[in-house]
Amino acid sequence: MLPVVGAVVGFVGGIYVVERIRLGSHRDGWAATRAVMRSAGYPVLVELFCCLLVVGAWLGVMAWG
Repeated sequence: MLPVVGAVVGFVGGIYVVERIRLGSHRDGWAATRAVMRSAGYPVLVELFCCLLVVGAWLGVMAWG
C-alpha cells in the first residue's frame, strides 16, 4: 500500500513543486497543478496503479509459486 500512496503523492507533489518554482507563487502553482492533473495526470496515475498491481501479482506468484 505504501508504494501506491507514495507514488501518487510524489507524482502530484512533483508537479506542484515544478510549477511553483516556474510560476513563483502558491496560488499559481496549485492552479497549474490542477490543470495538469485534469489534462494528463489522471490517466498516468491509473496506468501507474495498474503497473503496481501487475508487479505485486507477479511478486506474489514468485514468492508462493
